[in-house]
Amino acid sequence: MFIDQVEFKVQGGDGGNGVVSFRREKYIDKGGPDGGDGGDGGSVILKVDEGLYTLADFRYNNFYRAEKGSNGSGKNQHGRQGEDRILRVPPGTVVFDAESDKLLADMTEPEQEFVVAHGGEGGKGNTRFKKSTRKAPRFAEPGKKGEYRVIRLELKVLADVGLAGFPNVGKSTLIARVSAARPKIASYHLLLSSPISGLYPWVNTDHLSWPIFLD
Repeated sequence: MFIDQVEFKVQGGDGGNGVVSFRREKYIDKGGPDGGDGGDGGSVILKVDEGLYTLADFRYNNFYRAEKGSNGSGKNQHGRQGEDRILRVPPGTVVFDAESDKLLADMTEPEQEFVVAHGGEGGKGNTRFKKSTRKAPRFAEPGKKGEYRVIRLELKVLADVGLAGFPNVGKSTLIARVSAARPKIASYHLLLSSPISGLYPWVNTDHLSWPIFLD
């Protein structure tokens, strides 16, 4: 068994700002407030995808952010909510808070979702603050910041096949010939420790799992 592990930062989208606005109508005190609320920021969500087998996709980006909410506007129009950022992970992924090492979720069920970073709440427009003793509020709320986290994903995988040997004896070449894996092949004198997965080209994938080769 080997552990596929990645660590990266996530942040929910910031909430949009509420707006200060007034109607321009005759006989209404200072036009009357009509500032709309800001939209909520989107969240970063992990979702199980049964078609995935590794965490390799997360090695090329160390920061994921959801969309921020739009600001409110006049005529009591609220800002648009930010879109969620969906990160797909293979079944069996375990989620940790990297800073506290706290277990956050164990992603095992198909289509299971976990909100790893919540979006910020949108700010209230000045319409929300109108009352009998304050008919023309000239202030609004800013949107709240989205939740920020550094997370670690771990995927424990049982290898179907393991290959070990001295450096530069042809392990990578053999793997490339007998499977669909494409390891780096060169005449360097070192021992690689990163796992390489490859599917045998002649097997039925409906019945067999991905063989894992240790180079």
